[in-house]
Amino acid sequence: MKQTDILVINPGSTTTKIAVFRNLEVLFEETITHDPEKLKSMGDIFGQMEFREELIRESMKKHGYEMACLSAAVGRGGMIVGLHGGGYKVTPKLCEAMRSPENPPHASSMGAELAYSIAEPLGKPAFIYDSTMGCELTEVAKVTGLDGVEKYGCCHVLNSRAQGMNYANSIGRKYEELNLIVAHLGGGISVSAHQNGKIIDESTYDDGPMAPERTGGIPLILWTKLCFSGRYTEKEIGKLISGRGGLMSYLGVTDCREVEKMIDGGNQKAKLVYEAMAYQVSKAIAEMSVALRGNVDAVILTGGAAHSKMLTGMVREYAGHIGEFVLMPGENELEALAKGAQRILNGEEEGRIY
Repeated sequence: MKQTDILVINPGSTTTKIAVFRNLEVLFEETITHDPEKLKSMGDIFGQMEFREELIRESMKKHGYEMACLSAAVGRGGMIVGLHGGGYKVTPKLCEAMRSPENPPHASSMGAELAYSIAEPLGKPAFIYDSTMGCELTEVAKVTGLDGVEKYGCCHVLNSRAQGMNYANSIGRKYEELNLIVAHLGGGISVSAHQNGKIIDESTYDDGPMAPERTGGIPLILWTKLCFSGRYTEKEIGKLISGRGGLMSYLGVTDCREVEKMIDGGNQKAKLVYEAMAYQVSKAIAEMSVALRGNVDAVILTGGAAHSKMLTGMVREYAGHIGEFVLMPGENELEALAKGAQRILNGEEEGRIY
């Protein structure tokens, strides 16, 4: 087998996770932690590029890795509206689009440029794979009810599609042949409908179920009153939606294990709120079954919170009639990125040009 070395880069708000895979086996992996105050002093996220790149190079040197051995680099896909699922070859145009003020600023948007800055001088390709916005909603799914405001797809694309592919492999089928509903259960929750290898609809933190730290959809009249109450700035409203909502708002914790301890101790509020989260996830699963016209091969529960027997049990109880339930807890974003890049290098998938 030809040796293929892939550098994987997954930038987060205060960390940069990297790994080098050789023929999809991990050579080394490291999570580089950053001082939030130091990052803040660099301005916006793109002011951190040189700093993070240098730390990546130092890490590779520390692990004794020869850069010349790289076959490719792959970064976490960023926030560009209109991307397809799968891989893109990183070009200067793609990097420029990541920096555009028209697209939401997000740490993952550094992934493309970091991969390109390391691979390009070596004459090697750089990719992104399964961007957060890599959904391909049907035209009917984009209609919101207000002319001029169109829904765009945004969910846990990387882990959701990776687990869909893993499930397909486990039953000897192709992912593109299956109709799947994937519920990613983590600090954020998203539920997506997969058809012909594409995410054709999704329900996530701004219109779907609440999550450990996110509000999910809230009735518009109530939300409008809150926004114009004078109690919050726009930035504070954003933190309520993502960071201080969901379980955090009701119970002051985001760890499902802590919530379950409260329930075991007789906390009735915790029991009600936790069941409400499971109920809302179940309703989102039912919504996605409509997108698939009821033809559901499997419902996959994944993400860190899918380890919880209590949570997944409640979801099964509410939505078990929709299809076969499959538990695939946890996630491995670095491996999913490496596999995506490997498929492009093997010619199994196309690396699109933005």
